This record gives sequence, structure tokens and C-alpha cells, in this order.
Amino acid sequence: MTINDVFRASDFLIIGHRGAAGLAPENTLASFRLAIELGCPMLELDVQRIYSNDGTPRLCVFHDDRVDRTTNGKGLVKDYTVEDLIKLRCANDQPIPMLEDVLDLIRTYPKVALNIELKGQQTAELAAELITKHTYNPILVSSFHLEELAKFRRIDKTTAVAPLFARWRKDIAAVAQKLDATAINIAATSITQNRMTGLLEGNLPVAAYTVNSASQAATLKQYGVSGIFTDYPDKFVNI
Repeated sequence: MTINDVFRASDFLIIGHRGAAGLAPENTLASFRLAIELGCPMLELDVQRIYSNDGTPRLCVFHDDRVDRTTNGKGLVKDYTVEDLIKLRCANDQPIPMLEDVLDLIRTYPKVALNIELKGQQTAELAAELITKHTYNPILVSSFHLEELAKFRRIDKTTAVAPLFARWRKDIAAVAQKLDATAINIAATSITQNRMTGLLEGNLPVAAYTVNSASQAATLKQYGVSGIFTDYPDKFVNI
């Protein structure tokens, strides 16, 4: 099963943003499990590079630059070792997982796809290495950092990628083509009917983030958007 199969299997794909971030602590195993239980065909998460005490690089599943908002700790993620980071707790006593923890979780759900967002520099190589070892689920790698995404594509020429855009730019289709992308991920606030008409000419599925309103989702679907990232997948199970 491929990412293209995942998009084709649904006329409007519901992607669990950081799991089910509005219903459980974001980017935790509890959040990913809930999104799966709610029927999300794809989950999204963020990865950042940190180091173990022995200097081994790892990818932690975390969104912010700082741990303050979502954990009982303080400070920059990059200043934590793996050993110290996993001692922190998110809401409901949830620990911060490493990417391999999430890959281990979803391997028992082979039809569930995973969108891995590369949050910073030096994440491409580690992500490619872990993905090579994980052959159970369809994987999509995305990033706002287009240079890092291009680096991933040079290392791994087969895993699906999607450039990620926070705002509209005229060269989106060209960027996607250069990356040999499978999809385009873009902020919902940047999408209009005219812009979607142009993007659809490239025949790539377009996924919009972050959509928590049924009316907004309906409008985007009418425009031709292929799916949405949402914090509340329970609202869209039957869309």
C-alpha cells in the first residue's frame, strides 16, 4: 500500500494532526492511538534531532522549539538529552516518544499511513534511516524546510514526500515537481478556488492544515482539496 493508495481510497482524507491533538496530549502515543481508534487513515507528527548521553543522534516527536507549552519542563528541546527528555511528562502523564516508538505502534495497523514532518536541520538522514527499516506502513515525509526535504529526497528516492507551505507562493507546483513529490501540504488559509484550480493541474493531491471546522472542510472539499489535517478527527469521521 502506498501514499497514493491512501489518497485514492478516500474522496476526502482525514489526517490526525499530531495524532488527535484537540482530544489528547499532542504528539504522544495516547494521541496517536486515539486518532487510529477514531478511524484516521493517516497520522501526522513532527520530529526534531536530539542526542543521547553517548552522542547518538535520535529523532524525538515534538513540535515546539521549547518544551514549556506541552510538558512539565522548561527550556529548549535541543538542550535536552534523550534520557532527560523522556523523563518529562505531557498532560495525563504522557511521555514524549521517539520516532521509532510511533513506528512500532503503527506497524500493527498496516493500512494507517504516517506523515513525518521534518521540523529542523539534520533530520533528513535519520528519518531516511528509520524509514528504510520500517516497511509496514505508507510513509509521507514533509517539511517547511525545503532544503532539508530535498536532502531527504537525495538520500531516499522512493519514499513519498510533500513540500509544506505556510503561505501561498507562485512556484508551489514547480517546487513539488523538482522534489518528485507525491502530494502538497499547505495552510488552509492560503487556499482559494482559483489557486486550487492551478494546483490541480499538476495532478497531485493537496492536503490543507489545520482544519477544525466542518464548514471550512466542506468548502475546501468543494475547491478540490484531497484531505485535511485536523486536531478533532471525531468531527469528520463521516464526512
